[in-house]
Amino acid sequence: RDSAPREGPGPASGSVASGGMSKRKGGSHLENALAKFQKVQQQSAKISIDASKDRARLDARSNAQAERLKAAAELEAKERKERERAAAALAPPTAENLAATNWLMKQKRVMDLLHRTRKPMSTAELHNELGWPVDVPELWEMLLHNDKVLFDEKTRRFSYKAKHSLTDRREMLALIHKHPDGVLEEDVVDAYQGAVEDAAALIESGDVIFLVNAESRERVLYPVDETYEVHVDEDVSSAFHGVTIPAHDPEWDQALRQIGVEPAPRRAHAARAGDDDDDEDAADARKKKKKRRAVNFERMKVTNAHLPELFKAPQVERLDG
Repeated sequence: RDSAPREGPGPASGSVASGGMSKRKGGSHLENALAKFQKVQQQSAKISIDASKDRARLDARSNAQAERLKAAAELEAKERKERERAAAALAPPTAENLAATNWLMKQKRVMDLLHRTRKPMSTAELHNELGWPVDVPELWEMLLHNDKVLFDEKTRRFSYKAKHSLTDRREMLALIHKHPDGVLEEDVVDAYQGAVEDAAALIESGDVIFLVNAESRERVLYPVDETYEVHVDEDVSSAFHGVTIPAHDPEWDQALRQIGVEPAPRRAHAARAGDDDDDEDAADARKKKKKRRAVNFERMKVTNAHLPELFKAPQVERLDG
């Protein structure tokens, strides 16, 4: 009975051994997976670090290049200013860069600058452009009382003041039509830049005509009025132009004044009686050659008196032939 085999406990011990081995195999798989994950994490971290270093090096290189370009641009600008300053120092003086020596000249410089720029300017801007201050009491009072200079109390800026406030050709034509008695061309073309060309264009197109004042010799612009455009017969026009008006006749002027017409001023003066004869005689006298006086050695103190024949011969008038 003692040697009989024991069947009960055999299978139970085999199942316990196989369970321990499976646990060890499962643990090794988890450890391998965790190790691989950690290795991948380390590689990713290294790649990120390397990329950050590369980016930092590129940024540093870009900043250094930007600094070099900036320094080169500043150096070039400085050298250009030095060249311009040297050229300006060697350039001959002009009307723009000559220093104003009195208040009237300084006032004119301010007016010329405002007229050329046609924009409001402060005292600081005028100082920078002209090179001297304009807020000194003497010059300040002259500018405030100048008819061509406008000072804005709110903005504290000076600007050029034209007689007529115009901005384009249309406003110029409207202004001339408002003055049937005429407008001085000088006052119109002073309104804005390009007004000279606009006035010439209006005259050329026939919208405006001009006449020259006989006394001041200034051009006056007149509007073209269709009411004055009337048809005149040829016989009437011929009779009008056939009347000969004397160049200067006091009796003619007196006759005009008696009927209430003031004669137009004449630039040429009347010739006095006998002036034509005097002019002819003077011309004949100029044509005659002036006789040269002979040299009188008795009244002269000469050192070469032993050679009088040299002076008695005909003398030359020019050394060049």
